[in-house]
Amino acid sequence: MEDTQESVTDPQTENQPEVLNEDEKVSRKRKLVLFLSVHWRGIVCLVTPLIFIAVLAPFPPKKYQWCAYTLLIMAVFWVTECIPLPITSFLPIVIFPMTDVMDTRTTCLCYMNDTILMFYGSMVLAYAVEQSGLHKRLALYAIRLIGYSHYRLLLAMSLTTMFVSMWITNTAATTMMVPIIFALLKVFEDLDLISTFEEDSNGDLTASDITTCYFCGASFSATIGGIGTLVGSATNLVFKGLYERAFPSAPDYLSFPKYSAFSVPFMLVLEAGLYFTMVVKFFGFLRPKSETAKRIKIPEQAMQAAKDAVEQSWKEIGKITFWEIMVLILFSGAMLMFFCRSPQIFYGWGDAISDYFKLNDYKYVRDSAAALLVGFLMLLLPSTLEFFKNFTAPINELPNKRITSVLSWTVMNDIMPYSFMFLLGGGFALSTAAKAEYSDLNGQIGKLLKTLSIFPNYFIILLIIIFTVFVTNFASNVAVCNVVTPIVMQLAKEINIHPLWYNVASGVSSSFCFCLPVGTPGNLIIQSSAKIPTLKMMKVGFWPSVVTILITWGSMYFWAPVMWPDLISELPQDKYYIQ
Repeated sequence: MEDTQESVTDPQTENQPEVLNEDEKVSRKRKLVLFLSVHWRGIVCLVTPLIFIAVLAPFPPKKYQWCAYTLLIMAVFWVTECIPLPITSFLPIVIFPMTDVMDTRTTCLCYMNDTILMFYGSMVLAYAVEQSGLHKRLALYAIRLIGYSHYRLLLAMSLTTMFVSMWITNTAATTMMVPIIFALLKVFEDLDLISTFEEDSNGDLTASDITTCYFCGASFSATIGGIGTLVGSATNLVFKGLYERAFPSAPDYLSFPKYSAFSVPFMLVLEAGLYFTMVVKFFGFLRPKSETAKRIKIPEQAMQAAKDAVEQSWKEIGKITFWEIMVLILFSGAMLMFFCRSPQIFYGWGDAISDYFKLNDYKYVRDSAAALLVGFLMLLLPSTLEFFKNFTAPINELPNKRITSVLSWTVMNDIMPYSFMFLLGGGFALSTAAKAEYSDLNGQIGKLLKTLSIFPNYFIILLIIIFTVFVTNFASNVAVCNVVTPIVMQLAKEINIHPLWYNVASGVSSSFCFCLPVGTPGNLIIQSSAKIPTLKMMKVGFWPSVVTILITWGSMYFWAPVMWPDLISELPQDKYYIQ
């Protein structure tokens, strides 16, 4: 009996440590996964500078190596967002003075200049429009004007969002459309024509195809509208600022009227391409007998119901207010001042100031002066006629409280994204330090990129666009523009191509995020509001991305030289960028 007991108990005793070892392995794996999932940002912050120490070899490192080291760390930090984007932007202030790349004063000056104040001024103008509600009136008016079938509603919403996004932030333009789209979808859902949400395999509610169509159409249109004017998106001001800092002696190629002359037709073609891809995919366009095409047909009764809903919203906002009129006048005045500063096709007010003081410098007054002047007036002027009662009303009827100005500083100050100004400044600090007079990183990069001269110009432009569009889906648009644009401008110099060509190609492409929500706040807004799965957004955004890349390529190669003839000029005076 003792032998039998030993034979039974021994195997259990022998196997017990193995079972414990397996448990320990699983436990360790879980701990590691948990640790990485919670602390990955800290790990990236710690490991990235250590990995890139190799860039500094051989020791002691030269200035261009320190500049490259800073660029790589900032690129990784910007893409992963392991620390807040603006905090990453302050790294040049720490690293450059300590490594003799650039002194503190010069570095800090990069964080406050005309381009950054122009960004601030454009945000001030945009917030005035938002606070007055003028943008919502424009959206409802466009829907009433265009119609109520799915084709017309999508067109109305896309064009409205695109137009509004030309003047205010893409995020605000997208946010504006969210309640309007939901209101219209509810009308159709109440008539059992569509379903706003549907259950996935896990039983969770997600956006239906028609909901995805409208919301993605709004967000993508806001992105496209953002390239329409210099104030439409921060990336526009980034690539403009990078170009002007790299080539201060260059003509004012990216003035408000010149850039708009190029970008507005380009934007309209992009919007047409987007609309075409959306109606083909979701409305069965070109497939009249398909189930999709049959399903989206709206009976007369439903269109009338949608019209009634819009009319009800139109009645709720009432007649146009004095506040909206004031915003419209001041905003239009700002746009007029941008166009008329120094348009070079007629005598502008900036030219008059330069001639009056005998300066002979048409860049002496910049657009930021006009933006901040109008912003000052918005903070000064009243938003209601109540103010004028101070001059006409009896003493017992005089206003006894403060009159709100056209722009409320308190409201704006709470939501103004000041941090983006530092993001722009970080990019400008990098581009300045890379110049020949500081570290000459541009020259070193140019030597590496010179091998690309074997490829034709049209192929390099296509590569730049594809690469930038791909990367910008994973990182902040402004950060991508800050990293990619200086590199491609240096490439242009090395292969004797006008740098403006590659500057604009990479600059506008850095806005085109259609596949992932992390690339732009507009996509995040529609994903959270409409419960659009990331995989579904990727599928929806694929073809708009392809069409956008092709249209951008064609526009850059054929349309850009029409608007900027110096791009293909062989005259010596147009080769300033080689000096």
